[in-house]
Amino acid sequence: MTSENKEKKVGPHGVPIAEVIPLTAMRKMIADHMIKSYLTSAQVTILEEMDVTEFVALRNELIKDPEKTGRVKISYTHLFIKSIAQALRKHMMLNSTLVDNEIQVLEDINIGMAVSLPDGNLIVPVIHHADTKNIIEIAQRANDLKERAKIGKLVLDDVQKGTFTLTNVGVLPESRWTTPIINQPQCAILGAGAIRQAPMVRDGQMVIRWVVSMSLTFDHRIVNGLPASLFLQSLSQFLENSSTIELGI
Repeated sequence: MTSENKEKKVGPHGVPIAEVIPLTAMRKMIADHMIKSYLTSAQVTILEEMDVTEFVALRNELIKDPEKTGRVKISYTHLFIKSIAQALRKHMMLNSTLVDNEIQVLEDINIGMAVSLPDGNLIVPVIHHADTKNIIEIAQRANDLKERAKIGKLVLDDVQKGTFTLTNVGVLPESRWTTPIINQPQCAILGAGAIRQAPMVRDGQMVIRWVVSMSLTFDHRIVNGLPASLFLQSLSQFLENSSTIELGI
């Protein structure tokens, strides 16, 4: 054995360490937040696949008509945020928090949007009052938050008062299912997978449809499986029947 091998630091598995990467302050804060979330809530994840053929057609229609959207490019994430906010208005228990011995149902619907930073970390800026904003306002706010997040220009108000979080892992074409961790002190977080084409049975016939995989993690201390499933059912109805999404334009 050479002197070089003798000097190598060994990890807890008994294997030589190739590289040591210091845990940055932000990474440590994220790690502590995630551990606290698991230790303080009873997290359960429901997985559901939704038919989004009409939803895809709606987005294509909005892209083809820039005058209708004030030349603001509408993404699937923007439409998801609007649809989630609309579904939460019907199922407000998913828009709640547990404080001491009481469940507090929150009046405002503020959707956190997980954004990946250039250094690999995540931050969750918030679109406040997403249920009362039209789709153009949501898109403008989301685009502004995303751009400022990437250059470190977010202010405290941008990341505060979130009541529900969306993490869209569908930016990677093959990403489908996830088990996202609740962003405390919220009740739930929704992970959206990639929108893709897949065979489905409709009226007894095999057809090709656009589908998306949704993963809802919720705090079982606040809601049971039925309310969580009913929320997903409402969301699915909005996505499958895109004319029911209140775009406000």
